[in-house]
Amino acid sequence: MKLSRTGWNNVIIFSVMIIILLINTTNDRLFPKNDDSNDELLLPQHSVILTLLIKYPGNKQVMFERKGRAWQMTSQGTIFTLNNQQIDQLIFTWQQSSGLTQADDIIIDGQQGIKVEVSMAGVNDLMAFNVYPLTDQLLIFNQRKKLWLAFPAAISQQLVPNI
Repeated sequence: MKLSRTGWNNVIIFSVMIIILLINTTNDRLFPKNDDSNDELLLPQHSVILTLLIKYPGNKQVMFERKGRAWQMTSQGTIFTLNNQQIDQLIFTWQQSSGLTQADDIIIDGQQGIKVEVSMAGVNDLMAFNVYPLTDQLLIFNQRKKLWLAFPAAISQQLVPNI
């Protein structure tokens, strides 16, 4: 059986279409999407932080501002020393961290939280968080979304350094 040039072109076109359909139909079976997870990112994905203000109890605060490609740190009411690598790690942790969504009725008895305000490029409003470092976990309340997130205690120092 001999096919002409247009016949072979049709065979190739239909073969490629069948392969594409086969890949599309089996893709969901091979790589299922986990939409059932309770993970929630702290900040929107691919966000660019311009300023990060951490307000500790007792009128102490630390502000990180983007200056070109570097970060400038200013502190009020405390002596705070972080090198550039530690500041980059802190900002990266805020951009990439995701926590487990918690129930809406969390009650923190007598805990004074740490307030964190983040301004991002392209977003007019500040994102405000209340951070509660506990012994076994770190709880963060996203004021915009009215959402509680829980993080392992090990990440506490990376998100909110101790003074």
